Amino acid sequence: HVHAAIARDPKGRDWLFAGNAQSGKSTTAALLATHGWAVGSDDLTFLEQTTDGVRAIAQRAPIALRPGGHALLALEGGTRARGGRKSAYFPEELGGTWAERVKPQILVLPRVAGDLTRIEPIRAREALAELVRWSAWVVLEPDLAQQHLDLLGALARQARCYRLALGPDLFCGRDLLLELVP
Repeated sequence: HVHAAIARDPKGRDWLFAGNAQSGKSTTAALLATHGWAVGSDDLTFLEQTTDGVRAIAQRAPIALRPGGHALLALEGGTRARGGRKSAYFPEELGGTWAERVKPQILVLPRVAGDLTRIEPIRAREALAELVRWSAWVVLEPDLAQQHLDLLGALARQARCYRLALGPDLFCGRDLLLELVP
């Protein structure tokens, strides 16, 4: 398990966005759905090793947005979630589709920034260090920790890895992530 959102872009590439709470995963997942992307979970993602690489499996649950993300996307409606503090939407309600599983080709470590959206490539080793931070199983299951670390390492090696600073320009109407990661 890793704290991550998954998506498939209109070009057919599979993405995984891993990070802590309030890093922008859910708001980004909802934004991508409004641009027609296929989106899976925005929070809890499971990983599996297959013969052709690491797959990320989404839990079927609505994307839960805090008031700030809800306002940035100018959304209406939604279902109240988490004690009424969040508004939740399935990807189909936002114009996207559901992605149950993906084979991540692009691994993104987002964080909310106060200025322009920017992305920088990072090495697999840096990505692995961050993935470990967002994956509780390494700590909670000591007997399986090495297997889990191996799986996270395989994920970081199979994908192009990026650190992403999310700025307000991400919401200007165009699909900025497709421009930043051609």
